[in-house]
Amino acid sequence: MKALKITLISSAILAILYVSAIFALEFYIGKQLEKQDKVSYSEFKMSFGGDFILKDLKFKNEILEVEAEEVSLKVGIMKIISSDTILIRQSFAKNVQLNHYKIEADSTQSDSLKNDDKKKIQRPFALRKVQIEGLDFYAMEKNAEGQVDTLTRVLGADLQANLGDIKDLKFEQLERLNVQYFKQKAGVLQDISFDHLKYENHQFEIDTFKVFTRYSKEDYINYIPEQKSHVDLVAHKVVLDSVDFEIDKNKLVKISLNEVLIDSFELEVYRDKTIPEYTPHKPTYGQMVQKLDFLIDGNALETQNSRISYAMKGEDGKVSVIDLNDVKARLTHIHNITERDQNAILKGSFSVSPGSLVNVDLSYNQFENVETFILDAHATNVETSALNSMLKPAINVELSGKINELKSHMDSRGDANGTFMIRSQDIAVDVFDKENKRRKVVSFVASKLLNPPIEKNSEVRDFKRDPTRSMWRYAWFFILEGMKETVL
Repeated sequence: MKALKITLISSAILAILYVSAIFALEFYIGKQLEKQDKVSYSEFKMSFGGDFILKDLKFKNEILEVEAEEVSLKVGIMKIISSDTILIRQSFAKNVQLNHYKIEADSTQSDSLKNDDKKKIQRPFALRKVQIEGLDFYAMEKNAEGQVDTLTRVLGADLQANLGDIKDLKFEQLERLNVQYFKQKAGVLQDISFDHLKYENHQFEIDTFKVFTRYSKEDYINYIPEQKSHVDLVAHKVVLDSVDFEIDKNKLVKISLNEVLIDSFELEVYRDKTIPEYTPHKPTYGQMVQKLDFLIDGNALETQNSRISYAMKGEDGKVSVIDLNDVKARLTHIHNITERDQNAILKGSFSVSPGSLVNVDLSYNQFENVETFILDAHATNVETSALNSMLKPAINVELSGKINELKSHMDSRGDANGTFMIRSQDIAVDVFDKENKRRKVVSFVASKLLNPPIEKNSEVRDFKRDPTRSMWRYAWFFILEGMKETVL
């Protein structure tokens, strides 16, 4: 009986202490919030279970602006009473807008703000379950004149995560993520965006992914001193499966994934050659991969039903276009793990004219410092008229007739060697001078010398890569060189 009495008295004392702690905490937190001139809210509540609710919360300083319709925190009261750690067991935020400002001109004020904030945060805290609904996030940059440029925009984000140590976050702690819209400034010309991203169980799904130039084809050259490409890429229904991010102390160590499947894409590349040529050396794909400070381990990327269009505006103001239709491609061994000693392998096909088929096999060494690859192209039933738009600006030649078969083998080790074969029943040549006038006699003689039907072979030796241009231009001009050696 005496033991029961002691137990009841002890329980009563603990209950009184707990209730007293609740009221004390509510009073203390309320008073502390009232002191914060940068924080405002319409309502503050605290329950006996340790639930904090803030309505219409607003916070603002020089680098952050936060508005939330509702913020709810479930706090471990006994943890606060018995230790110096603030444990937030569960947090929920609804309809949040977060603006982050990067101040370039004078960081003195922002540094002092950070130091003040550090002084105010005296007790360590732990955060467990996080749930956010309806987050809009903007990362903005202010220059010395106070003008604002939006670098990142995230709209309609929903997130759910179970966290451990916030100083060592893990990707597997992310349970669910949905984003209505995302846009990121990616440089002087291009932006990246996607619509309707969904993540769950290590799989990402994206309805539409875009890389696009923010200026029109007519206007973009006013923002660059030298030639660069105007790029518009739209990819539909992108799925990334078995995705994992290995993170150590909040630093990315490795990205792993099985396959990236793209239902279809459209890529339009346009280059205006009326401004000075681009002079800096363009890094190879291998050099770009080697510069990454984290590992990539991907099995494959695959796409079908796609289209690529390349257009070039020459110095004469005329635009040349070549279209690659029915593009299918599969890229494997997407990694930068040197121990595997595996080249990236690309196998693909496309059409340049009705009934034509071009097969491409590429083995690319991503670990060399110079452009190192083997490329085999095999084309059949190609109408030469589909190529003339690019042939004429490059070598002042137009072809007529059909190429029944074309083979190109290119072995690049910084410079390229290889072979070229062409077979045709009715090919003919028109040669033009620098003023774009047809050279009738030369054209007649060249066509007679061809004397179709033909099947000719040639070799290309020590072909040089233009270090200011891409690998694909290098390969295209190698094929042109083979055509000159064989046909012309």
